[in-house]
Amino acid sequence: MRPHVRRTIAAILLTILPTLPLGGQGERARDAVRVVVLQGVASPASRELIDAFRRRLEQLGRRATMVLVATDGDAGGAATRAAAATPADLVLALGSRATGLAANEFRTTPTIGALLTRESALPSGSTAAKVVLEFPLEVELEWIRKILPQARRIGVLYGTDENTRVVIRARELARNYGLEIIARRVTNPAELPAALAALASGTDAIWGIPDDVVLTPETARAVLLASIRGHVPFVGLSAQWVRAGAIYALDRDYGDLGIQTADLAARLLDGVSARSLDAVRPRKVLYSLNARSADMMRLTVQPALLRGATEVVR
Repeated sequence: MRPHVRRTIAAILLTILPTLPLGGQGERARDAVRVVVLQGVASPASRELIDAFRRRLEQLGRRATMVLVATDGDAGGAATRAAAATPADLVLALGSRATGLAANEFRTTPTIGALLTRESALPSGSTAAKVVLEFPLEVELEWIRKILPQARRIGVLYGTDENTRVVIRARELARNYGLEIIARRVTNPAELPAALAALASGTDAIWGIPDDVVLTPETARAVLLASIRGHVPFVGLSAQWVRAGAIYALDRDYGDLGIQTADLAARLLDGVSARSLDAVRPRKVLYSLNARSADMMRLTVQPALLRGATEVVR
């Protein structure tokens, strides 16, 4: 089926679903809520979060009618406007773009912006409650010490102004863990080889932090080659980085994140203002390990850590 046909059908369904009776008498049950889910590209992570979100709401006594709106390819926002044409109790927007669409079309509806890379990813003008993927810096540093206990000088590459503030804060916190942050700013890809060479020769590990200038699909190969050739482990951003050669990466339990999101939703539905709520961050840490990279770099990974990993590359 052609994409534009799918979008047309979705828009028609959105005009029908709200009129379907929820109760035996066609009246809306007092505990029933209509949740519009704005979703970009579907992924296993988003599906897991949505399923756990629905189940948790039911446990909390909220029977949810979930209206899923695919925002990928909805450049003009037509599908989102169609969903906004009928009242909703809550909007769950997955990703920064979807959260931006929610801010434009659901101005008075309580909104949660979820699967945001970090708190600052919230679009300008949005008042949504936030569920972010970024772990606290303390958690990142604790895991560096846990998996790389011999590492002391930790290299960081960054390019954005926002990450300047992250690096400053990481330097302050690192002292509490017996670590020293050695940071190099890269303003364009041409500077990357020299920065990588400097870190590979002067640090015990390189810690990857989300950065749109330095760590991109285009720079991944250069970063990982420098890590392997210099025998300096690279802490990746995701399991994909680990499969490509990073020593390890932290990940989230998206089912648990869905539970946290539903708990946040319950507070909004009870009338709590989103402005008064702190951003929700993952409370469970999953991780993947690359045992092959560890062997090449002559690093010893404790058996308990190998057993606890969600994925081990051998």
